[in-house]
Amino acid sequence: MQRVFLFIAGGFEEVEAITPLDYLRRCGADLTLVGVGAKIIRSSRGLAVTCDLALSELIGDGADAKKNAEQLAADTVLAILPGGLPNSRTLSESTDLRFFITETAKHGGFVAAICAAPALALGEWGLLDGKQFTCYPGMGEDLSTKPVTGARVIRDGQFITACGAGAAEEFAFALADALYGEKKLAELKSSIVAR
Repeated sequence: MQRVFLFIAGGFEEVEAITPLDYLRRCGADLTLVGVGAKIIRSSRGLAVTCDLALSELIGDGADAKKNAEQLAADTVLAILPGGLPNSRTLSESTDLRFFITETAKHGGFVAAICAAPALALGEWGLLDGKQFTCYPGMGEDLSTKPVTGARVIRDGQFITACGAGAAEEFAFALADALYGEKKLAELKSSIVAR
């Protein structure tokens, strides 16, 4: 089974998480919303969201967590990290999430991040070294590979990044296109009356 995961922690940006979740589920994705640190997560604007699972429920804990994460990552076609603060820092600091995302990339799955998450998580983990990517303006300047200035959404191989909340719909479209192709993307756009 090919799985899609969207990971959030406290202080996530609503539109950056909910838009991809909504659009990909409309396309038929088996998307699981995962809370890092808890199952009920509060957004940057105070919205309380009940996740399908907490990360600890997804991969377990103790000696089996790493093995479970590796097996699950092998079946993951897409892992998504929305931005916002402190969300992006919390995601970056999670060693279990870092391992899962790294394994997903190693197994060929798509890895996507928007706003601060490309710089603070993927960039700090070294996953964007030598890749073209974008992130929230002014972030990522301390990384060995610098972000592309002014870009809204960039796909470089299996990595898809976007600049911020204003690009959430374009980001979600890029994810749908990567997973399902142009025909399914056109159907999605038609069904939501996209511009």
